[in-house]
Amino acid sequence: MLANPIHLEIKKASKESTPILISAVAIATESWQLHTNYFAILWIHQGNGTVETDLMKTKYAENEIFCFNTYQAFALHPKSETEASLLLFHANFFCIETYHHQVGCNGVLFNNIYATSKIPLPLKEHDELSVLFQNIQNEIKEEELASNELVFSYLKIFLIKLTRLKNETDAVEAKALLPLPEFLTTLTALINEHFQTEHQPSFYAEKLNVTVKTLSNATKQYYQKTVSALLNEKLLLKAKWELLHTNTQIKAIASDLGFKDEYYFSRFFKKHIGLSPKHFREEEWKIRKGFLSIP
Repeated sequence: MLANPIHLEIKKASKESTPILISAVAIATESWQLHTNYFAILWIHQGNGTVETDLMKTKYAENEIFCFNTYQAFALHPKSETEASLLLFHANFFCIETYHHQVGCNGVLFNNIYATSKIPLPLKEHDELSVLFQNIQNEIKEEELASNELVFSYLKIFLIKLTRLKNETDAVEAKALLPLPEFLTTLTALINEHFQTEHQPSFYAEKLNVTVKTLSNATKQYYQKTVSALLNEKLLLKAKWELLHTNTQIKAIASDLGFKDEYYFSRFFKKHIGLSPKHFREEEWKIRKGFLSIP
């Protein structure tokens, strides 16, 4: 959905380039954007507007938190003066896959293609999370970050609490919203089964015996994404995992994901990630084989 590509900023996540960062965001009328190889958590303190990625668009308001995956470009388009806090961290400092069920990597905070990562903060949770956030910020200022397990512990607790809060929020919203159409439940199963070979929405519409327009309208209403966006995000998650965790040749990954050739896969990957598959693998392997703050 992003009209123009956002410049990708590669942070090295080394002792010289801090693997966890907190900064303030303040915008009035102009859009603000970010594209980095770090996980990003954006806490809106004031203002309202629209938050947009290349696959999704949704509204934001004060006392909401959004979580963004690595290499996921996003932009804020304010309707009123907006103030926020931005927390960035690299997998070198905190590998969410190690704690994926606790910290939402299993599809709550991160890696959920069927929902936005918006988390409204109830007043009763605000103060506790604010203290944790401040503790992280205070500890980051310490010179010996590499040996400072307090930052790591505070971040883990913060993510666990966000995960629980997101689960509670989703449960409440599920009761308030209209029931999910049965064909969308079936769509999830179909995408899981066929996303590596079938990339066209028409295939899924035919399987569900609905028109492409009907299916697309439903996914936009319930997931704020088109069918194509759901498929693309699923493909990107799988591609990133293969590139990070295996030695499989890129040509073979492209074939396994249903792309007609390596060139087409590389164009698709670079469009969304900002790097070609080859450069993505090289950059991340270089970083991940280097400094690791907490085992």
